[in-house]
Amino acid sequence: MGRWVRVAQAGELGSGSGRRVVAGRATIALFNDGGEFLAIDDRCPHQGASLAEGLLHDGRVICPLHAWVFDLRSGRCPRESHEPVETYPTRRSDGFIEVEVPGGA
Repeated sequence: MGRWVRVAQAGELGSGSGRRVVAGRATIALFNDGGEFLAIDDRCPHQGASLAEGLLHDGRVICPLHAWVFDLRSGRCPRESHEPVETYPTRRSDGFIEVEVPGGA
């Protein structure tokens, strides 16, 4: 079972944007996709680029380094040969965004 960590105020992250947040020991890329907040590991498995700095498009983020694409809901890359990234549940609570991280994270 995970624990919920407050990472941002809901109004701080405009629609279509992303930012890096820290939740416990996890560094997470948090995105606002048309009012839906989605969270994935910030580190691209290819060469470690920050996915929070990538381009958000149609529910996916494009890595800024080598253009690998990751689905924000599943963490999968459309290219089956590429390693997926971890996704994290999010919720709104009292005007804040919270991310659920593993209990020890």
